[in-house]
Amino acid sequence: MAKSLNNRFLQFEDSDNPLTVALQVATILTPVHTMADEKKASIGVKERLLSAVSGSLITSLILTPMDVVRIRLQQQQMLPQCVCDSEGNPLPKFEASKGVFWQDACFQDVRCKSSPVRYTSTWDAFGKIAKIEGITSLWRGISITLLMAAPANMVYFIGYETLRDKSRLQEAYPTLNPLMCGAVARVLAATIVAPLDLLRTRLQSIPRSTPNSTATMMLKDLLKESRQEFSKAGYRAFFKGLEITLWRDVPFSAIYWGCYEFYRGKVSINSNQSIINSSNTNWNHFINSFVGGSLSGTVAAVLTHPFDVGKTRMQICFSMKSSQESKPSKNMFKYLNGIRNSEGLAALYTGLAPRVIKIAPSCAIMISTYEVCKLIFSA
Repeated sequence: MAKSLNNRFLQFEDSDNPLTVALQVATILTPVHTMADEKKASIGVKERLLSAVSGSLITSLILTPMDVVRIRLQQQQMLPQCVCDSEGNPLPKFEASKGVFWQDACFQDVRCKSSPVRYTSTWDAFGKIAKIEGITSLWRGISITLLMAAPANMVYFIGYETLRDKSRLQEAYPTLNPLMCGAVARVLAATIVAPLDLLRTRLQSIPRSTPNSTATMMLKDLLKESRQEFSKAGYRAFFKGLEITLWRDVPFSAIYWGCYEFYRGKVSINSNQSIINSSNTNWNHFINSFVGGSLSGTVAAVLTHPFDVGKTRMQICFSMKSSQESKPSKNMFKYLNGIRNSEGLAALYTGLAPRVIKIAPSCAIMISTYEVCKLIFSA
């Protein structure tokens, strides 16, 4: 079997498109019947669904502020610097790839009254957003986050476990199996919720322009903007940034699941050696999953962060008004290299701190809640 799978790997065509690669990988992950133990067999789809939803709710409610801070930090270099002349002329128009979609509406006819708020660090951003826009602004887009998190995680976790347990790679390539299965599961999940992810990213990027503006008003304006983009670009407008999202999420998932399965199999706390009471199975299982998820998420987040910067910038940049206007390169590496050349290598790691602060506990809470809930629901 190993030789046969080797031949199938060698048949892969070179491709820069992660979706194409994932579809090719899926051909060798054809489910085959394997003998599962009684514990796995007792955990059905219903229990897995409930576990995924529980983890999604807890993670989203606790960690949404980190997403808001990360996006605000990553968009700073795209905002105009306020340089006023003696006549107080309005801010100039910016080219499509040089600004964010909301700046015209916020700054037109302002005559450079004040500069956009600048953040010097993660905690500075937390403080200024809470002080200037209100503490609730840190949970901007929470409704969209909850709406997309549940189905995305259901597809992601259930898809991963199904592929992992039934894949032909399970016996032939046990180390490679979680990497491949995690990547394919993430492609499916990211594609399904791409329109909602685009909407959430844009909503969280908009600062409150007046004390009377509300998230509902912003969402209404954002939906109007989205309809205008749809009328010009068609359904592709709703999948803006999906390719670079896959370049971020597919490697992230492969690294995450590879590290997590390694930790669980080789490094996880042994109940016979742990100070934790071995009779408390759920608690021991929670600790193992929590630590493994946190460490794996941190490693994956650091290695894939430049793609996250590119994703945020691509999704919040101006909509294209004509084919003649400049626009971000469709080639992901050229796009990121352009950022590096114009702003320096450090720009590709903008927002790393809030992302790691969010990803580490997010992965830990999600996987530990998911694993423990499976035990509870299957009891």
